[in-house]
Order: sequence, then C-alpha cells, then structure tokens
Amino acid sequence: MTKQESVILKGVAILFMIYGHLFLPNWTIPLYNSIYVLDGVPFEQILMRATGPVTFYLLLGGYGMYYIYKKKQEKNQVPRILNLYINYWVVLLLFVAIGHFIKPTIYPGSFETIIKNATGFNTTYNGEWWFLLPYSLVVLSSYWVFKFVDRFNSKIIIGCSIFGMFVTSFIISRFGTEYLFAYKFRYNCFLYFHLLWEFVIGAMLLKMNFFERAKSIIKKYLPRNIYVIVALLLLVVIRCLFDTSAVHIIYVVAFIALFLSISRYRIIDSILSVLGKYSMNMWFIHTWFCYYLFADFIYGFKYPLIIFIVLVVLSLVAAMLVSKIANIITKRI
Repeated sequence: MTKQESVILKGVAILFMIYGHLFLPNWTIPLYNSIYVLDGVPFEQILMRATGPVTFYLLLGGYGMYYIYKKKQEKNQVPRILNLYINYWVVLLLFVAIGHFIKPTIYPGSFETIIKNATGFNTTYNGEWWFLLPYSLVVLSSYWVFKFVDRFNSKIIIGCSIFGMFVTSFIISRFGTEYLFAYKFRYNCFLYFHLLWEFVIGAMLLKMNFFERAKSIIKKYLPRNIYVIVALLLLVVIRCLFDTSAVHIIYVVAFIALFLSISRYRIIDSILSVLGKYSMNMWFIHTWFCYYLFADFIYGFKYPLIIFIVLVVLSLVAAMLVSKIANIITKRI
C-alpha cells in the first residue's frame, strides 16, 4: 500500500464514519425517509454494518506508523500528537463558541468540564471524540510496541491481537456500564489496549507484505476489473447480513485488499484523496452538525442521500478552514 493509497482509504473511512453516525442512533429514524424497511429495520441501518470506520483507521494507522518506524526509527511522536491536538483545539474553540450562543446552558460549562474536554480525558462536548486520547497514547507508545512485537512471528502476533481484541470487546459489551464507563481514567486505560490490538495488526500486515500478496492472488483469480468490483459488493452484502462485530476485522482487511485491486477512475481517487487529507478534522467536526448544534437543519433534507451529501460537504468545508487556522498556529510554534 502506497502513501497515496492510504490517504484514499482514509477518504473511504471518513465517508463510512459520517454515514454511520448519521443513521446509527434510533432517534434519527423518524427524521428521514428510509429507502426500505426490512422487519422494522431501515435499510440505512442495515447498510451501516458495512462501515465500522474505527477499524479502518486503526489498521491504516498501524500500517503507516510501522512503515515510519522501519524507515526512520522515530521514538518521539510528540510533534505528531501535538499537531493532532492543535487541530482538535481549533475545532473545540470554534464549535463551543458557536454552541454557547445556541445552547448557552451546555457550552462551555464548568472549568473542570473545559479541561477534561480539552485534554480528551472526558469528551462530554462531543461523544464521538472518545477516540482521541487513547489513540494518542497508542501513537506515543508505538515505537516501544513495535520494538516488542518485532521479536515474534507476525502470524503469532496477529493471532494474539485478534484474541485480545475479542476479549476487550467482550468486556466492554458486557461490563462497560457497570465497571468502565463511569470511571474515565479506568476506561481510557482500557481503551488504550482495546485500540492497540487492531493497530498492531495493521503493522503486522505491512511486515508480512500482506496487501501486495493479496493483490497478486486477486489479480490471478479475478483478472477483470468488473469481477473485483462484484466481489467487493458481495463482501459488503455479506457483512450487512451479519449483525456482529466479531467478523469485522476480517471484513475490513478483505475490503482493503479488494479495493486496492480495483482500477478506479482518476476523479474518484482525487475526491477520496481530498477527503482523506482532511479526514481527521472531518471526524472532529461532523457530529457538531448532525447531533449537537444543527440536527434539525441536516435531517430537514429528509432523504438519506441528500442528508449524507450535505453533511459531507459541510464537514469538508469546515475541516479546510480549521486546517488553515491550525497550520498558521503550527508554523508559529
């Protein structure tokens, strides 16, 4: 996987994230006109099973960070995380300021609330920011993690990581409410390990040269582009039929391998590259529009495709603005 392909896949992942957050909550169902309802479940929620962007980002993050580790042996990831947080703080300041005028009883809240949100320790302003702090800790520790896993066979590490992923997922699903969610320090520490497994799997896929091998096999058995596209669509359909996250890691790896094997139009790659470039800030921003501040406006378009396109465009434009501001701050620092 090239760096450009990684950016393109981040573009796919942010589209998945925006789509998933638009149609995941049950409270949104009355707000849009579903294409089709199957046994009381809107088609939009069924299709959502094929998204799961967190796994995409973790695999891509582990893949890219391991490449940097092997090339440069960088120990210090503080500048990388500082850049992440600068963009985050710009988003926080802009949207909390807007939120203060729209919902003054909620934003900005107490001094303690401001500090907890600014650090990512407890993201009460925007629940979809839960990923920030544990992922930052994963990146900061990546050099020593890679040092450790390099001592072992890649297949063993992948097997252990999948097992660890299942264990932490089970604990969160069964005991999160009682033992984890109410204690943010404990929960953030737990999330570090929960995210680490898929991050490490991404690194081991690079170590094994997995995607290059997979593309060779796919080209051998699916020699025409249309065959690969059909296989990818069938993969998505199969994932939609299984409402469980247990197979999601396999689905994501297969999706990436098939996607990389497709000959795509240049315009598609160009659009996805732009989305991938600004995907981090789009992640920070999009739920401010569809959940917290402008839900009535977003869902007022009624039709899922229009709702989705409007949110993507608004998030992208806002992300570009945030990036310009953050770049000015970064250069001054």
